[in-house]
Amino acid sequence: MAKKRVSATFDDFSKTHPDWLPEQLQQLEDDFDSVLNAPSLAAYSQRVRRNRERYGHEPMLLNRLDILKHKRFLFTNHLKHKDASAYSAPLDRSMRFLDKKLMKFGQYRAEDAINPMVNAWAIVNNLRPFLPDAKKAGQSLAEHFGVQLKGLSWMEALNLCTVSNLDAMLLATF
Repeated sequence: MAKKRVSATFDDFSKTHPDWLPEQLQQLEDDFDSVLNAPSLAAYSQRVRRNRERYGHEPMLLNRLDILKHKRFLFTNHLKHKDASAYSAPLDRSMRFLDKKLMKFGQYRAEDAINPMVNAWAIVNNLRPFLPDAKKAGQSLAEHFGVQLKGLSWMEALNLCTVSNLDAMLLATF
C-alpha cells in the first residue's frame, strides 16, 4: 500500500512540476524507494530524515515523508518479525475480509447476539489449519503463535474449548 501511495504522489508531483527533468524524477523515486527498502529500523529513519532535508521545500513530498515517518511501524514490521509482510496489502485484505464477515454476522441478528457469534467464529478460525497452498499450510493461526495442541485435531481442540466454557456456564446457573 505504501508503494502504491508513493507512486500516486509521484504522479501528482510530476503533473504539477513539468519543469522537473525525467532524471530528477527518477532520482526522487529512487530516494523514496530507498526508504521503503531500508535494511533496518535505523536506516529507515535516517533515510526519511535525509529525504526531508532534500525535498522539504516541496509540500507534497514533505507530506508523503511525514506519512512514512508516522506510519513507520507498519512499513518496518517485517524488520522486527521475520514472518511479517514487507507491505501492508496482506493485512489490508485480511481486515477487509473480517469487516465483511462481521457485517454479515450482524445483518439479521439482535445486537446482543453479535458478539458471541463473532467470538465463536474467531475461535474456529484461529484453530482451523491453513489450506494446503498457503504459506503456513497445515498449521493453524493459534499454532503459528505458539499454541501446542499436543496431537489433538483442531476440531477436538475446539470441542474442548467449548465444552469447558459450557461446563463453566452450567455450574454458574446451578
